[in-house]
Amino acid sequence: MHKFKVANIQIQFSTTPDLFSPKGLDMGTELLLSCLGKFDYSTALDWGCGWGAIAMWLAKHNSSSKITAIDSDIAATRQASENCQANSLHNVFVIPSHGFSDVPESFKFDLIASNPPTHRGREVVDNMISESHQRLSAGGNIVLVVEARIKPWVARRLKEVFGDYKIVKRSPKHVVVMAKK
Repeated sequence: MHKFKVANIQIQFSTTPDLFSPKGLDMGTELLLSCLGKFDYSTALDWGCGWGAIAMWLAKHNSSSKITAIDSDIAATRQASENCQANSLHNVFVIPSHGFSDVPESFKFDLIASNPPTHRGREVVDNMISESHQRLSAGGNIVLVVEARIKPWVARRLKEVFGDYKIVKRSPKHVVVMAKK
């Protein structure tokens, strides 16, 4: 069992070599988590949850919230579920889903947070941004961390879909961007 701590919230986790960031929390997700405490939410989505770092952090940060975690990788969703159980997080619902395909249409979110799988291609991230707009509650936020080199096209897509975007925080390698519905 490994541990990470961001903004005074400590999470225990296990992972496997075939999942993203198998040795611990990656720098991009750490940067994203350091920003998420600024956002109000009673419902949130971790899109592309992997082993569950974002979902677990959101669930611990706001224990009265309902967190949904989705990933198309069955091994990832299994690991995320196990990690939520290990942390006694009963407010996280993990759903194996390709995008929103298996998420009930009635689910709306105040916050959608992700370190999107940019390695899977631009179309995947473009679709994620478009579909997220429909799933956000009025006034809801999408918050993404991306590598600084790809921020321009992600920013353009956020501006096309949401009308505008803001840079929340940056590091030499990563940028956290957000848009409000």
